[in-house]
Amino acid sequence: MHGRALSAGAREVDKFVRGLRAMDAQDMGAMVAIATAIRVNFETHGVIPEGVFEDDHLPSVETLGVLQMKINKVSRQFKKLGLPSDSAGAMVWSYSLRCLNVPELRPLGREMWAELKRGFPHVKDALEEGEGRKGEPFPERVWQEWNLIPLGLEPE
Repeated sequence: MHGRALSAGAREVDKFVRGLRAMDAQDMGAMVAIATAIRVNFETHGVIPEGVFEDDHLPSVETLGVLQMKINKVSRQFKKLGLPSDSAGAMVWSYSLRCLNVPELRPLGREMWAELKRGFPHVKDALEEGEGRKGEPFPERVWQEWNLIPLGLEPE
């Protein structure tokens, strides 16, 4: 059973990574900006613990699974509301948790973050544009933490 679950998880993350590869760097910057705002919102509202992606001691396998399910639920809600970019931004964190939770998937997690990192030069512009669209500033943490890569998923 573990082998099939691992294969299914690997296929899902790989599909997401392939989708990221197809994006240009400017769109990737927008993805990182959205994902950052969502992560900060998740942490602020208790969906995931603050600092979970920076701590070198991960929660238990069970806790990580529960956090991933919470994120997946929110991602589905975003889709139902017609917010595909927000859904994809949430999935960045779901797949990050999955890759941290399953050591065999960490190489895929590093690939995912290598792709996301291509957008780093464009994140500040995307954040400014996002603030203009919504008519209010993002929380200061979004501006401070947009370049956070989960500990253990740093690209090689």
